[in-house]
Amino acid sequence: MMKGPETELRGPGAGGQTETSSVRIALLGMIRLYQRYVSPIGGVDRCGFRPSCSHYGYEAISTQGPVIGLMMIGDRQTRCTIFKEPGPDYMLLPGGKLFDPVSKNLLFGK
Repeated sequence: MMKGPETELRGPGAGGQTETSSVRIALLGMIRLYQRYVSPIGGVDRCGFRPSCSHYGYEAISTQGPVIGLMMIGDRQTRCTIFKEPGPDYMLLPGGKLFDPVSKNLLFGK
């Protein structure tokens, strides 16, 4: 049997699917605008976490949808303070940042 050409993945919609949710598209677009134009102002990396809060939000909305994604962003924002220290919840990375991926959030659908 012959196989067709491999399809290229187009961003978060795995399988080459195009995003169709207008709310998700709008939220992801706002995050990208923030990352491109607002975040670089001052040239200082202020986020103490990796991935940064905006990358975390983009991934949360991409993988979990707008409703759960916004709840995950709110949860992350309440935890994003200068008083966080490494421990069982957050691994310290070599650059001094704390590792807090989307997949570790309790709202993540597993």
